[in-house]
Amino acid sequence: MCSAKTCTTGKQSMPTLSKSGRSLAVNIDNKGALMTYSLDTILQLENSTEFNRLNQQFHQFNPLKVLRVDQYEIRHSNVLAWLFDPNENHRLGSFFLRKVLMNLITKPENEEKIVGIDYLPFLHAPLSDVTVHREWWTGNGAIDLLIDIPSLNLMLLIENKFHSSESAGQLSHYFDHVHETFPTRNILPVYLTLSSDAPSHDDYWFLDYEDVRLMITQELELNRATIADNIYDFLTYYIALLEERLVDDEDTMNTALELYQDYASAIHLLYANANPAKHKQIELRQAVKTLETFDSETRRHLLLIYNRKRQTIDYIFKTGGNIVHQAFLEFVNEQAITTYSAHTRVPNFVMDDWLPYLDRMDRSNRYWLNYGLIIWFERKGSTRLKLYVEVGPIDFAERLPLLEALEAKNISFWKSGKQEGKKFTRIYTETTDVSDWTNAAVVKDAMTSLIDDPSFRSFGKTVTEVLSNIYTKSPVEL
Repeated sequence: MCSAKTCTTGKQSMPTLSKSGRSLAVNIDNKGALMTYSLDTILQLENSTEFNRLNQQFHQFNPLKVLRVDQYEIRHSNVLAWLFDPNENHRLGSFFLRKVLMNLITKPENEEKIVGIDYLPFLHAPLSDVTVHREWWTGNGAIDLLIDIPSLNLMLLIENKFHSSESAGQLSHYFDHVHETFPTRNILPVYLTLSSDAPSHDDYWFLDYEDVRLMITQELELNRATIADNIYDFLTYYIALLEERLVDDEDTMNTALELYQDYASAIHLLYANANPAKHKQIELRQAVKTLETFDSETRRHLLLIYNRKRQTIDYIFKTGGNIVHQAFLEFVNEQAITTYSAHTRVPNFVMDDWLPYLDRMDRSNRYWLNYGLIIWFERKGSTRLKLYVEVGPIDFAERLPLLEALEAKNISFWKSGKQEGKKFTRIYTETTDVSDWTNAAVVKDAMTSLIDDPSFRSFGKTVTEVLSNIYTKSPVEL
């Protein structure tokens, strides 16, 4: 704790709080500007109309939030276990288990894993003999969900990471334990996260909560007449819970960005005070140092403020600190890219050279920018940024010739991508390291390096050539 009105941290002299808590502390934000830390800014945030409107939006009544299902991973696991069990009282049979199995097979991230899997029985096996185990003890930790499916001779191992991240060796230990315990069963290990985070173990299949949300939503829409009212209401509330985490409404996101820009210091202080496990995050370091100058009573009051509006503050912190979003906007501006979506997690775009041909392609209004080709960036882990290019769900009569033409030009992809019924085929991926995820300029430079790489430039020209050859034919030929 600093004894004077100023404390020095490294090379930077930093005014700190006096006993009244009104003096200031400063920090350098990710664009190099001074950031002021003051308790006054918390009062200003609390009095902000936009902040209170956003907080009201996040606190619409939901009985599952009253039970704090949204805050505890095990409670999500309990809901999923209930849905997975065809003999439970939801009276929906095996719809959810079957949907998950089929989603695992068709998810692009799992494409390389389906070789050798006899997945056709997933469509018609009765699945009435299922046993769902929750918190299966391994002797060193518990598997969130272990689902025994005798009719498929299959054990479905699900590691659920709604809030937390995996521990060192955790996935390997669980995988080995199930193999040793059920030596005659085929094992299908699944890593379930909020945003398709990559598991450390190569044998684990990808699944995310957006998949879960879409599966339940589809069931409610298609079979409303046969679903009991209380079950329908429960699942509707659960979808609403997931949507708060997964669906970024543009107006809501822009409001959060504006609040972060105006009150970043208040958000940092409140968030850092309540989340000691996050203190090593670079953007919070100066807030943490400022908190060290507060007495315990002041910090208790900050915690009370945070707890009353936790979800709103967390959302503003997550959205405002989304460097990928900020970096992408700088990237498209610098590259003069005209067709893009600055999605908070997977910002996406198409090359302007492709647009004249994409406009003639079969369009899908349920896929990204509604074009049959898309490029996107995604953060992977703590150090990597990944670039993807994908052919989407256009009509097969058009999709197959496109893929064959790309293949003839030595653009490689999984052969199963040409099968009828396939909707998503990755035709290019590349990663690069990012040295500082708190600096938008560094992330923007990483994005630029990926598309300036000679391999991508060559790839892009080849795609342009293929599109030109296909989509500049005469109307009779098309």
